[in-house]
Amino acid sequence: MPAPPPPGQAKPYEPKPSPFTDIPVSDYVRDGVAAILLFVSFFLPWTTAFGIARGGSGGIIALVVLVTILSLASLGLPYLARLGMLGQNWQVGQVRVLRLVANGPFLVTVIAFLGYDVIRGLFRFSETSSVFSGDGIGSAAWIGLAGALLAAQPRAAELRIDPRSAPRWLGWIKPLMFVATGFAVLSGLLGLIFVLVTLNRYGYTDGAATLQSLVVVLVSSAVPVAVLGTVSAGLARRFGSWRLTVAGFGVALLVAGFFLSFDDLASVELFLTVTVYPYYSVTFWVAAAAIAFLPFGVPAAADASHGGYVWLEAARNGLRIIAVWSFGTALTQIALAATDFGIVSVGESIALAAFSVLIGVLAVVGTKALGLRYSSEDPRPSREVTIGICLGLLVLMIARMVTQSIMYDYGYPSVWTFDLAAAAATIFIALSVAVAPAIRDLYSGVPLFASVTAGPSPAAGYGPGAAGYGPGAAASDPRTPAATLFEIATTTPELRPAVAANPSTYDELLDWLGKLNDPAVDAALARRAAGQFGLPAETVTAPVASAPIAPVVPQPVVQTPAVPTPAAPTPAAQPWSDPAVQASDPQTPAARLFEIASTTPELRPAVAANPSTYRDLVDWLGKLNDPAVDAALARRAAGQFGLPDEAPNTVNATKDPVATEPASQLSSVAVSEPASAEVPPAETTTAEPRVEPTREPAVEIQSEPAAEAAAPARAATSDTQTETIEVVDPDAQAVADPSCSAAVLFRLAEHRPDLRVMVATHPNAYPGLLEWLGTLGDPAVDQALKDRR
Repeated sequence: MPAPPPPGQAKPYEPKPSPFTDIPVSDYVRDGVAAILLFVSFFLPWTTAFGIARGGSGGIIALVVLVTILSLASLGLPYLARLGMLGQNWQVGQVRVLRLVANGPFLVTVIAFLGYDVIRGLFRFSETSSVFSGDGIGSAAWIGLAGALLAAQPRAAELRIDPRSAPRWLGWIKPLMFVATGFAVLSGLLGLIFVLVTLNRYGYTDGAATLQSLVVVLVSSAVPVAVLGTVSAGLARRFGSWRLTVAGFGVALLVAGFFLSFDDLASVELFLTVTVYPYYSVTFWVAAAAIAFLPFGVPAAADASHGGYVWLEAARNGLRIIAVWSFGTALTQIALAATDFGIVSVGESIALAAFSVLIGVLAVVGTKALGLRYSSEDPRPSREVTIGICLGLLVLMIARMVTQSIMYDYGYPSVWTFDLAAAAATIFIALSVAVAPAIRDLYSGVPLFASVTAGPSPAAGYGPGAAGYGPGAAASDPRTPAATLFEIATTTPELRPAVAANPSTYDELLDWLGKLNDPAVDAALARRAAGQFGLPAETVTAPVASAPIAPVVPQPVVQTPAVPTPAAPTPAAQPWSDPAVQASDPQTPAARLFEIASTTPELRPAVAANPSTYRDLVDWLGKLNDPAVDAALARRAAGQFGLPDEAPNTVNATKDPVATEPASQLSSVAVSEPASAEVPPAETTTAEPRVEPTREPAVEIQSEPAAEAAAPARAATSDTQTETIEVVDPDAQAVADPSCSAAVLFRLAEHRPDLRVMVATHPNAYPGLLEWLGTLGDPAVDQALKDRR
């Protein structure tokens, strides 16, 4: 943080952001949507017998109009405060409370209509009631409720100043869905009681008929209970993704309610029914969905995963809901056919059940297609397959609704709210997979429908059609589509260096190329890391010479006969290989900084002071409560990178003076001090075989004449460094890379118990893997998961 001003000097004025002047665009959009929803509710039915445009009690109409206008007026409070029309002393909390108070009457009105519907439904048990009793609650209440909740919520500009109210608002989502599930259960139980108590009132005295009625009511009432129970259980386990699902399905319910608003029966939901339309608690679902749209309520990342995975999981949850609903509807139709209880024939019920089974099977296929592919190097599911499945679901649902409409041609509604909402949900799922910003970022470099946009195949040519334009030219051309680069890299190994050097190659393909252990590809990747794209004019056989992580060494040293390979590091490169030097070097790769910070605690202050340390690693270091690390982070926050000179400099203290000596002096040092010829401490602590080879050459050097000691010492040092690199654990290197794929993390967690702690701390560890790690009962893994939170 900046230093305070000296005594007697005034502190410079720093203006604070104001929620009344710095209003983001999202707040304007939210206010506009809330206003449209409240205005539309004027023209829709509240119940089967009441609506502002439909008519009803004059006093109730005046009440509904008044509370709706009051909610509309609350939208102008932030703008009035911005103009100073509320006075100069109004604060964020006061405006927020006033807006909540202004929308409170509308919320109370909706609750009153809901309670009235429940009470009216109970009159069905009286001797004078009909089978259908109660007025229900309709689309005007749902749409107006969503608008009022959007109007009452704190805005993004307000949460930027005071974020404390956000958790309180989001905390209402779970209780609302739990209450919705409870109302569905209560509605089904009362339906069963109605059958047992009053069925003989309508002439059904036969025990078999009563049993048939109970079966139908039980099966049909169980469908919404299963749907809402699935949502409630999902919210309890993985709140982030299921909240997105609740929000998306809430919008689908509002769309369905609007299009069905002009049907007297289909536009409302009755609390007590007899098998025709079970109770889905749409009112509570819509309220939870509106709260889910709280500003900052849709996180870019959750459960320490990439935000794209959260969106994919939310889309998968939507398909799960469609599958549960479809199979439940199929069972209901089968029960109607078996008991001959429905208003359509047995054959028609079986046909509708077949439609529902097909929809459910396709929805299950969609959930499988959206699952992460753990056995593949690229765990991301195919977006194109998901969009195709959603299109197939939409076609089947439309066909089912059309067929049902023809069969129900008896002056009876054939399409209900959840039927149409499920069809709308398939459209929302496809759109989210295609255009959601988090998913597009997750699939960066892999365009949608790449097979269509990639252009001609290798056999037909890769470029504009010129005679000499083939795969080799396309591999180096920055204009080559990503799909074509992928095809060249996977089918033409000799062109992989050109693909690695192409500036348009996407990150996932670069990661895959880096795992091939191809020296030519590694050389191209090293040049790329140094900002040099394209292959050099002449062939490079030793990629280390051009890599940014190893200084150029004198040519005679590299060509010494004792050196086994030209690419082996030389003594001149040893200072950089010291972890202490790497911890402070801005050119150190992010994966190496991660490895140093997680395995060498004494070097963490240097990593914290490194200007190239990435944000996630800085945040993790800040949670360790290490005073030295905290001091380095404080200097970093003040714009001061690197450790102070007066502080104990870990980098300078750990440098090996032998490694910095000229190559001509290494032999005498090796003769007099054999231990100094060993590899640096950071290398020797990783595996025992790394230490042993460093001692044998030292003994051989002592037995040589003094005149010939220099060359063997140089070769021994090179052999030591070469053998150190060869024995590095590739799995440990992979898990130390912050860009390690989810598939690799899954494999390591399953087959390498010694690396599970590092997997548990990896930023790309997905929620399912973290949950599995937490069930192993490993104290070290549990502590890592606790620190991660």
